[in-house]
Amino acid sequence: MSTSEFPVVDTVPVLIDFENSIVLREQVLANRASSPVKRRVGWAQKLKKSLLRTEGPTEANATRFLSELKATYAHPIILVIGGGEIGNGAQALYSDPDVTVFGTDIYKSELTHFVSDGHQLPLADSSVHGVWIQAVLEHVLTPSDVVAEIYRVLSPGGLVYAETPFMQQVHEAAYDFTRFTPSGHRWLFRRFEEIEAGITRGPGTALLWSIRYFSAGIFKSSKFGLVTALLFFWLKHFDRVSSKRHSYDGPSGSFFLGKKSSRSLMPRDMLSYYRGAQ
Repeated sequence: MSTSEFPVVDTVPVLIDFENSIVLREQVLANRASSPVKRRVGWAQKLKKSLLRTEGPTEANATRFLSELKATYAHPIILVIGGGEIGNGAQALYSDPDVTVFGTDIYKSELTHFVSDGHQLPLADSSVHGVWIQAVLEHVLTPSDVVAEIYRVLSPGGLVYAETPFMQQVHEAAYDFTRFTPSGHRWLFRRFEEIEAGITRGPGTALLWSIRYFSAGIFKSSKFGLVTALLFFWLKHFDRVSSKRHSYDGPSGSFFLGKKSSRSLMPRDMLSYYRGAQ
């Protein structure tokens, strides 16, 4: 454990054991632990978001997540890991007056109540009712440790919602480590009872990502890659007509909504779990 005192950034406590974390103390104190991409919100970023992103199932899944929580808890407490900004489609979490949301990330923002490393959540056992972790697990060194922490802090019967990429290239620079197939994603959450699982976006979106990075590599320019992708933004709409089973084999990412359980999937269960077309 760290022998140093925990610092504070603009009244937000930084509860990270820096001696055992990839996060650097000096970056957090300078509030530079996140990619600058999270800070640019000009017209270029808005255009990129509108043309390259699709709605996906997140908005509907957020509604389902809240409904399931409120069916069990009168006033659910939700922890958002990677909560430095509101995730695409996750607005419902922040507008529901019946829930309390706590955000944590590796940098301070208006939405973070404390800065922490997901590998070591500074929360007591069974202290929250729901955990929302969207587009985060690819950015941690050991996803299984983070999921173990999620399991620990959730109360019995608590819910987790996760979205994690599969067919996406490196983003967030140095903070990018892992990808999961839908089956691998399910195994990651094997100690949870599945309520619903599926893909976030299909092969059309995955192809759009590939075109962007292919163009960037050929022309040695990330900006040129982005411009090329904007020209092919229409490819993402093929996700709507793609075969569900074939899309399962090449999705941009997958989601999992599950309940904390005392039982775990066994390795032999995973072969029958596969839902693709092969």
